[in-house]
Amino acid sequence: MPWNDQKGGGPWGGGPAGGGGSGGGDSPWGKPKAPGGGGQTSDKPDLEESLKRMQERFKRRGGSGGGSGGGGGGVSPRGMGSTGLLILLGVGLVGWLMTGIYQVNEQESAVVLRFGKVHRTEGPGVRFRFPNPIETARIVPINRITETAIGEREEESLMLTGDENIVDIDFSINWKVNVPEQYLFNVAEPGELIRQVGESAMREVVGTSQFEPITTGDRTGVETRVRDLMQSTLNTYQSGIEIVSISLKGATAPAEVVDVQRDVSNAEQDRAKRINEATAYRNKVVPEARGQAQRMIQEAEAYRESSVANAEGEAARFSLVYTQYQKAPRVTRERMFLETMEGVLGKTDKIILDSKAGAVPYLPLDQLRGRKKEAQ
Repeated sequence: MPWNDQKGGGPWGGGPAGGGGSGGGDSPWGKPKAPGGGGQTSDKPDLEESLKRMQERFKRRGGSGGGSGGGGGGVSPRGMGSTGLLILLGVGLVGWLMTGIYQVNEQESAVVLRFGKVHRTEGPGVRFRFPNPIETARIVPINRITETAIGEREEESLMLTGDENIVDIDFSINWKVNVPEQYLFNVAEPGELIRQVGESAMREVVGTSQFEPITTGDRTGVETRVRDLMQSTLNTYQSGIEIVSISLKGATAPAEVVDVQRDVSNAEQDRAKRINEATAYRNKVVPEARGQAQRMIQEAEAYRESSVANAEGEAARFSLVYTQYQKAPRVTRERMFLETMEGVLGKTDKIILDSKAGAVPYLPLDQLRGRKKEAQ
């Protein structure tokens, strides 16, 4: 029988009804005896005595004996129960510790909290932490590009430019987490924060820019200014977010003023075309005019030099003739007369008549006219 030390009191040591109080001292739940012996129990049990009895009972369960009525030498069922309890506790402890093993994937980081306070940050791989409630791990995606689009709603896409024009802008923000601790505890709603900071930065940049460069010009400058302004604001908040790039997908006039804006754009294009044509004509005509002016200047200078040289030559010749005339006036006069007649008559047809001839001379006028035409 497993209950070999019951002394007729059952497994709980209370004894059958009317059996007296002899078994009450063997049960851990029995009432202690009153001082002075006897079977009567006190109305106020001695707490210290009860604790001693319970300690003795637990020692008995962990011991090797079977009780006062048992003579076997094997392990008692109560001893087996204590060992099983220890095994269960050990298995439970191991299972509890194994709950602290977790996996951190690529492009992720784990922020380990010890009693709610940031303790360390761990990278990808199999990691261990003390299980709850000692430590907890919060996984944060890092180096993973997230895109936030702005401009789908009219109230966030319409912006005023520096030259007081309205432009409809559609752009996207590419961002990632670079400081996990700040991202977890300094930002409540990262997506909404990115939208608000991005819209505010774009409005500030557009408000200081002209309409034409934003819609038709190089947009790289606008994107760079917006990214720098957003990053500066997010760093002030210590958000742990890095702005990778800004992509300006569309910048047009609102639908209500598209036709008017198209006319303005066409007029600007015509103006630019006329300016280019005028510039090309100027570049062509001005060099030609400058070349002609230079040529005329050179011709005038050559004519001046030639005229001056001829005049100087005539003056020198006249001086020589005058010198000769002073030496022999008559001879010089005849020579000048002959030279002059030679110069005048040498280029014309001549008919020589003898004044003493009695016959009427014949003048071949038709031949003279023919020679004149041939000479011309």
